[in-house]
Parts: sequence; C-alpha cells; structure tokens
Amino acid sequence: MSDQKEKLIASICEELNSAKGSRIFTDYRNALRHISQSVFTRSSGFILEFIQNAEDAGLELGYPGLFQIMLNRQRLKIVHNAKPFDEADIKAVCGIQSSKRPERGTLGYLGIGFKSVFKVTTCPSIFSGGYGFKFDKAHWPDPAESLWWVLPIWVDKPPEPIDPDNTTFIVPLRDEASHRHLLDDIKKLGTELYLFLRWLKRIEICDEESGDKWTLENLGDDGEGITTLRRDSTTQRFKFFRRMVSVPEDIRSDELTREYRANVQQREIAIAFTLDGNGNLAPLEARAMYGGVYSFIPLGESSSGAKFPIQADFLVQPGRDAINCEARWNHWLVEEVQGLCKEAIGAFMGHERWKLQYLAVFAAEDSGGEAYRLLFKPKLLDPLKSYLENQPCVPTRDGGWAKPSDTVRIMEDGKAIQALIDQGILSPAEMASAFGGCPELKVVHPETDDGLFQARQVDRRDLLRNSDFLKLKAEGKGGAAWFQGIYFWLKQYPQWETYLEGRKKVQQDRRYHDFPIVLTADCKLLRGRGVFVMDISGVDSFLKGLAQELSASKKLLHLDLLQTGVTEDKAKELVGFLRGYTGLQPLDLKKVCEEAILPRIITGSTPSSTEDLVKYTRYCEEILWFSLPDATELWVVTKDGSIRAARETLFPAAYQRTGSEFRK
Repeated sequence: MSDQKEKLIASICEELNSAKGSRIFTDYRNALRHISQSVFTRSSGFILEFIQNAEDAGLELGYPGLFQIMLNRQRLKIVHNAKPFDEADIKAVCGIQSSKRPERGTLGYLGIGFKSVFKVTTCPSIFSGGYGFKFDKAHWPDPAESLWWVLPIWVDKPPEPIDPDNTTFIVPLRDEASHRHLLDDIKKLGTELYLFLRWLKRIEICDEESGDKWTLENLGDDGEGITTLRRDSTTQRFKFFRRMVSVPEDIRSDELTREYRANVQQREIAIAFTLDGNGNLAPLEARAMYGGVYSFIPLGESSSGAKFPIQADFLVQPGRDAINCEARWNHWLVEEVQGLCKEAIGAFMGHERWKLQYLAVFAAEDSGGEAYRLLFKPKLLDPLKSYLENQPCVPTRDGGWAKPSDTVRIMEDGKAIQALIDQGILSPAEMASAFGGCPELKVVHPETDDGLFQARQVDRRDLLRNSDFLKLKAEGKGGAAWFQGIYFWLKQYPQWETYLEGRKKVQQDRRYHDFPIVLTADCKLLRGRGVFVMDISGVDSFLKGLAQELSASKKLLHLDLLQTGVTEDKAKELVGFLRGYTGLQPLDLKKVCEEAILPRIITGSTPSSTEDLVKYTRYCEEILWFSLPDATELWVVTKDGSIRAARETLFPAAYQRTGSEFRK
C-alpha cells in the first residue's frame, strides 16, 4: 500500500513536469506565484484554511474534532484527527482545484487554500493516511522555472515524531518575521472562531518558546439554542438562531451559482448573539472575529456593520478575505438572514429580560467598506431598521409595546417618577401625554436599551411647558390640591444642573422662574414674579385695609394651596419654595408701603393734610427706613405748620441726622 501511495506522488510530479516548456506550464507557474504571494493578505491566513479543511474532513465522523497548533521559532506544526487524506485530497493539494462537494455541505470554494502556507515557508510537509510528502523549493535546481508549489516530493521519515493516526502539517518558517506574525495572530484566536464550526470541538495551542499553552473549546448546545465556548477558564455564551433555506430557481440558474454551487438545493444560515455572565444580551461584548461575517470561518476584510456575527455559505473572493458583493447567491443569502433576524426579534420580544435589551443588538454601525455599503446595509440593516420602525417593538412602562415614534423616555430618577404615581399626581396612563405633550405617546420601559432608536427624552421641564395639560389641571376639580402636590414634588426631588461660574463648574438645583406654573386665585397659571401672596399679620386695621385694597389690583396665589390639607408649617414651607424657586412675590408691609402709602407723600402727588402727612411719613419711616428708591422726594411739614417739598426745607439744629436720636 505504501508503494502505491509513493507511486501516486511520483506520478503527479511526473505529470506536471511533463508539461515543462509549454505555454500552459509557464502560465500555470505564474498563476501559482501570484496565488501564493498576492491572493492571501494575512501571513497566518493558512491556519484558518487548515481549520476549514479539518472541519470538512470531520463532518461525517462520529467523534469530536481536535485541532492542535504548536509554534516555535523554527517551525509551525498543525495536527488534527479528521479523516485522513485520500487520493482526491492529494490531487487537490497538488494543484489548483477543490476536492469539496458543496452540495453535500462541505465548505470548499476555490480549492487554493493550502497555497496560503507559502506566505511563511518554502518547504511544508504533509503526513496523513500513510502519505508523507513535501513541497520544497530548494529541491529543484531551477525553482524559478519549476512548479515547486505543487510538485510533491515523497518523504520516508518525518523530520520529527508524529502520530500516524492523525493528519500532521510541518511548516518550517521562512524567517523571524514569519514567526513573529504567526505568534501575534494565534494569540488573537478566540472562541469566536468556533461559532459556526460543527465538528471541531477543541483547539489546543502551544507557544513552545515561552511554554504558554491555551485551549479553545466548544462545550456544546444546552438544548435551547445557547452554546458555551471556553478559552481555558473563561467562557462565552451565545444564543444561536439557525434556519435551513432552499435555493430559489432564479438563484440556481445564475451563472456564478452554476459554477460554484451547482446542485446545491439547501443551505443553512445562522446568527449568534453574545450573552454575558448573567444571561443578558451583550452586543458590545460580541467581539466577533474580524468583521463578524463568517463563511464557516471568519472572513478577514468583510464587515457587516451588525453587532452580531452572521454565518452563511457566502461566495468569497480569492484569499477568503472579502465577500463577493456582486454575486446574486450572496444577495439571496443576506435577504434570508434578514428573515432569520426577524425570527430572532420575535423570540427576544417574548423573553422577559431580552425584550428590554434586544434593540441595542440591532443598532448597526457604519463599518465602511464594500461589503457593508453594497450588501449588508441595503439588504439587511436598512430593511431591519424599517421593519422595526413600523412595528410596536419598544417595551413600554405599562407592560405593553409601542412603535418607536410613539415613545418617550422620562429622564427623571426612578423614585421621583414612582412618587408622581404613588402620590396621585399622575396616573400611569397620564405619564406619557403629560411629559410628552401628546395623548398617543407611551413611556419607554425605564430598563429598555434604546439601541436602534433613540426615544425622545423628556423631563420635568417638558411637563411644566405642557400648558394645555396644566391648564386642564388648573381649571379642574381639585386643581389647587394637584398643584400643591406638584410643588412639593419639585421640592422633594430636585433636579441638579451644572453651570460655569468663571472657570469653575458649579452645581445647583434647578429653578423654575421662567415657567408659568404658579396657580392664582382665579385659577390662572403665571410666572412667579407676577403672582403675590399676602404676608401681613399683627398690624393695625389701617394697614390691613390698605393691603386688601392693594390686593384687588394684584394676581394673588390661590389660597387653597396654603389652607387645604396642609399644616401651618407646611404652608410656610410651600411659600418658601415658591418664593425661592419660582419668584413668587410677597404682598407684605414693605410692598403696601411702597405702593399704597409712599405715593401719597411724594412730591408730585396732591399733598395730604398735615395730620395724614405725618401719619403716612411715620409708617414709611418705620417700614422702609432707608430703603426709599433713589431720587425720591417727599412732602414735609415745616416748623410753621406748612407743607413744602423736602428740597425747600432745612433741618434745624435740634434734630440729629444719624442714630437713634434722629429716629425720635
């Protein structure tokens, strides 16, 4: 048997060399040179190709797959326990062809993946199924004129011990840079590599220079679509959605499909969503390899812009770095992924926790690049956004659902919002219309992640600007009690704002001077500076009479605010709040004196009788003292009993100009 295998290797080599000197030979050599150095952009890309080949070779086996990577400065060694190489595999690796069968579910496309190993070596060896051979540039006298990349050379004895029951690749490294790049890249291999592999369950990696070892494991599905992946002691969990889709006739008849996916009737598509340690959806932790687009293994340069990895049997560009954005096959697959996403949305909406989290998962990011712009944005992300925009998909505070455009988010402390309800100020049904200004609105559930849609944010300022709503409350039964509740709520739950004082940031609780929210005696709402509260007690009947007379021309605070359901201390507290936070004006002795007495004794008015003038002057002196407005001139009684303007009189020496004697 060994002789037959060695003869196969020799016959392949002889057949290829027999074409030497022909134009076909020259073109083939140039194609191999281009493929091995230009098609594959990443030096470590061949590791993913080897993983893919191992996955294909193990799909029909009844035991789990193991893939091992061992690296030192001299060589890379890869071992796996999949089905050994057969004659078809040997011929495929010694040429530019594929031994894969897409219609049977294998992953092959161009059949050139192995050639990516020549980015880092000129002498790779393969030992599998009794075959032992290498491709060695140095073996040929004139390698520049040979097909050394595909000319197999039989190897009787491996350069180091191997397990004959496994497939082993030994890759001597070209230089130190190759070792450095490979080491950097294998350190980046994460559990996300496993997301859509079905047979490989364990990858063991060893840096033989440092002695560091780590293991990537797929611990399997828990039966509810949740798969656990582990790197050493760290685990990641993913919620999977899968669907088998049938290829439509118009896609099967496409030229590119007929060439690369002939006879394929069905394909599986899948999406995965990361869960955190508490079982919550965690899109920001997804960290899907590269751009999150998989054709069983991640595609290097294709980024979907989605926050979840996407798997489908995409047709890819040579080198597997980029997806073919023009292939109708790929457009069909992405449209099918859109349908699978809608299925996932339905499942998330039915889950007690995930319904509050899922919208953030579907908040796409502009990743740039051709795949995003030409394929995923128009075929997946934009249609999903449009679908959700027109669905009642946002969880609301009342336990229901609403369209994104019909929602508001109340930016108040949760305790403050609950207090509005508990104190009977607002019912749950009133919250959205009161804060949002529209009866059709719903309040977003406070724990909902906005994600794809940013609900309009509202707070107490929007409530206080809602004049129609406040007017109804002011004119309705129990209006004073309702506003009494609002005022105490504003005081109990202050809202802090930051402003600059010079270069220093200063925080203070918000004031409401510019909001017409002060309830007057006639049930109108005005700014505080236009409303007065009577603040006169313990005075004589003359002053009380003047105060009542003056109040007739003022907008007074609604008396029920201070007399119904509150103690005297609470009434004082309420007045203090309204004066300090809304600018409510006091109708006190000073105001009475300034507006009802002082005008009677200033020059320009008709002089009162001597008796009244002295009386009014004494009231002003006691109440206003030195707080007369600038340039105020009074009528005064002279020593001879006449009334004259102050500028026309002099103080006699008998009066002291300052101190208590003056006051006498």
